[in-house]
Amino acid sequence: MALSGEEIRHQLAEFAAKWGGYEGSERGEAQTFLTQLLRCYGTDREAVGAKFEEPSAGKFMDMIWPGVCIAEMKRPSEAARLDKHRDQALEYWQKVGKPGAPAPPYVILCAFHRFEVWRPGEVYTEPLAAFDLAELPENSDALLFLAGKKPGFFAHDHLTREAVALVTDLYRQLDEREAADDDVLQDFVLQVVWSMFAEDLGMLPGRLFTRLLDGLIADTSRSSVDDLGRLFRYLAEKEPRPTHGVYKGTPYADGGLFAKPAEVHLEPDELTMLRKAADFEWHQVEPAIFGSLLTGALGKEKQWALGAHYTAEADILKVVLPTIVEPWRERIAACDSLADAQAAQRDLMDYVVLDPACGSGNFLYVAYGELRRIEAELRDRIAELRKAAGLPDQAELNLFPIQNMKGIEIEPFAVKLARVTMWIGHKLAVDKLGVDEPVLPLVNLSGIRQGDALRLPWPRADAIISNPPYHGSQRLRKELGDEYVAWLQSEFGIGIKDYAAYWLRRAHPHLPKNGRAGLVVTNSISQNRNRGPTLEWILDNGGVITNAISKLPWSGEAVVNVSIVNWVKEPTGPPQSVLLDGEEVDAITAALQVAAPGAQSAEPLPANKSRAFQGPIPAGDGFVLDAEEATSLLKTEGADYSKIVRPYLVGKDLTTDPGHGPTRWIVDFATMSLEEAGRWPAALAIVEQRVKPDRARNRRKLYRERWWLFAEPRPGLRKAIEPLSRYIAANRIGKRILFAWQEPHTCPSDLVNVFTFDDDYSLGVLLTSIHHEWARARSSTMRVDVRYTLTSAFETFPWPAVDSDQRAAIGAIAQRLTERRRAICMDRGFGLTRLYNEVDDGAYADLTALHNELDRAVAVAYGWPASVAGDPGESNRRLLELNEAIAAGRVEYEPFA
Repeated sequence: MALSGEEIRHQLAEFAAKWGGYEGSERGEAQTFLTQLLRCYGTDREAVGAKFEEPSAGKFMDMIWPGVCIAEMKRPSEAARLDKHRDQALEYWQKVGKPGAPAPPYVILCAFHRFEVWRPGEVYTEPLAAFDLAELPENSDALLFLAGKKPGFFAHDHLTREAVALVTDLYRQLDEREAADDDVLQDFVLQVVWSMFAEDLGMLPGRLFTRLLDGLIADTSRSSVDDLGRLFRYLAEKEPRPTHGVYKGTPYADGGLFAKPAEVHLEPDELTMLRKAADFEWHQVEPAIFGSLLTGALGKEKQWALGAHYTAEADILKVVLPTIVEPWRERIAACDSLADAQAAQRDLMDYVVLDPACGSGNFLYVAYGELRRIEAELRDRIAELRKAAGLPDQAELNLFPIQNMKGIEIEPFAVKLARVTMWIGHKLAVDKLGVDEPVLPLVNLSGIRQGDALRLPWPRADAIISNPPYHGSQRLRKELGDEYVAWLQSEFGIGIKDYAAYWLRRAHPHLPKNGRAGLVVTNSISQNRNRGPTLEWILDNGGVITNAISKLPWSGEAVVNVSIVNWVKEPTGPPQSVLLDGEEVDAITAALQVAAPGAQSAEPLPANKSRAFQGPIPAGDGFVLDAEEATSLLKTEGADYSKIVRPYLVGKDLTTDPGHGPTRWIVDFATMSLEEAGRWPAALAIVEQRVKPDRARNRRKLYRERWWLFAEPRPGLRKAIEPLSRYIAANRIGKRILFAWQEPHTCPSDLVNVFTFDDDYSLGVLLTSIHHEWARARSSTMRVDVRYTLTSAFETFPWPAVDSDQRAAIGAIAQRLTERRRAICMDRGFGLTRLYNEVDDGAYADLTALHNELDRAVAVAYGWPASVAGDPGESNRRLLELNEAIAAGRVEYEPFA
């Protein structure tokens, strides 16, 4: 089946969206991936004779299509290392050719999220094309051999980028010479851009805009103020229309775009620049990309690099498909009667989509195009059902109204540009569908409006899609100001969270029953501080997550990793499918992880509270001493400085020091008054000199006034440690969470978690893989590291109920284990991280045996088979059941009695 270039690109965009979150194995889905890729080009794999798993050189090629290409697939995690697999792919090509049957001309090397295209018979040391999956639609020509056509190795968005570059160069030149006020210049750019699109799409007759430019260039006595200004005035006025001359047939457009016809004089070189821009084939310029790039170039942040701030259509479809398209396709497929289909059509005409952070309108543009396709699919279905019923074709067309696309955006220029993007999208959709629908005058798009979406009332919406701002909680005050942050706290009542958290809180209650939402948010939203008041709150209030990608590098921001969450509110029935990272699962948790059937979030257990603490936060490097300073203070006469000069333990000490102990010192006045601290004048002088100046600039009054004390001295922790002979410390962040004993006088840092136990049994439980896997599943992540969060990882962890013999046995194993690893570290001169890296490589089998013995002993203490200790999924499932039983009062729980 021969497909047009537009059809191929659209199918590739859907394909890229569906596979964008896949993180599984190569073996699991390579054949499905390649079959669907071929189908996007209108090619049936079996019909053309493409074969899977063909032997070559003792190995198996993933796919060979004789005479066309070889495809070699790698797992998604290899996307950044494709260069390491080139030799294997090219070796297949070298060995597959035979006399009379040469090797196929092209090789595709692919790791699901990354493509390389090679022509090995040529002298190339680099691939002919290399691009990410999200960029596949723009690079569709590079794989045109899959459609039996000659490939072209350039991206389709090059034209759009060149067009933006010309327009922005013109704007900047006008701005630099102050040709007009900023508002007038921005209006001028928008009116010019629409005119170039309109001319190319047949809305302006006889290449009117270009002819005006040619006239201005030919006659330097004329001015664009008069000629282009008159065109814009005619476009703004219903009547009178000119009946003769160059402006004859000029349509009425307005829609608000020409409410203020922009009069700007262009110098000869500027006219030449604009004339060059008019020569572009504007019907091939992608409006959504154009709008995003132009917003970055002309909007508030002019320093944005051209091209850094647009979002690939394939990434936008990761929101639009599950939130809008797939539910509508499911409904159309379920229309068994004409009445069903007509009801669906009525609902579609009333269907409203809202983007409350719409920027230049790219999400709305893509969603609108998809809804127009849905409109056509539904119309075809109605035609089938009418024909089956012996009824004539429906004479009157029902056309999805563009006014149903609503948006809110805080930047005024972006709002105007979003409307232009949608007007162009309207014309393109009408042309693609071949329907008789007027596009002039421009439709009133006042439903896309300017303002702060968190402070404005939202219009009714059946679906909410958005990519809200990415400000993290730590940057809110800097980005938004103290007053605004105070308003957020008061309005939403969830404290200071990532900015996206407030958009989730606003979106969910705004949805109707069975309404859907899809948001691109910071990937920390599924982690502890943000998860409770957002995703957990949504699930607790009738929401069901239907499709999510837990972590994705976002095409709109080069260094941003995001999560994509699509959910439905109070669904009338179970979703047809639930997808997490591209794979079907039973259910998705608020942590964007696979949920066991019927699993719920673990509850904090009161008995665990006040047994673990984060270390104090000094909020001032000046408190910290090196060994020489500490020694000098400790020798100072007149006072016992050991009371306030303490060994200082940081997370790195636990992981790299052979003794797992502190390597620095700190001045710690605990909770003393300034008068009490004055008993150690030498130490107080150091703090006054090093800490007080910085504290004086702190926004918090308490920190400024109590400069000699830690910002968070943790009195509860101090009280809990006081009676202990030792305590357990662990690094808060790391690939591994490592536990070790500490002397009670050691001061832990805020990157250390403290567990207030001094018995070997308690350390033994914490050292098990049972506890580690529970903590990993309920802790937040920083890149590949785990951030052990006490509230979700420790306070929810149900300890076993043990008798005295079990307690003693577990404690004895733990003691042998900690003594053995300490001996190794001291002998080799390295820390626990290096030790366990070597254990992973097979070293110290006796230490591994001790860990396994400890795991089995604790599993048996829970009353489980010992084998459960080696099955994280099963141990977590059992712990969750125990947590729920304890929280419900069905099991007595006194683990520390």
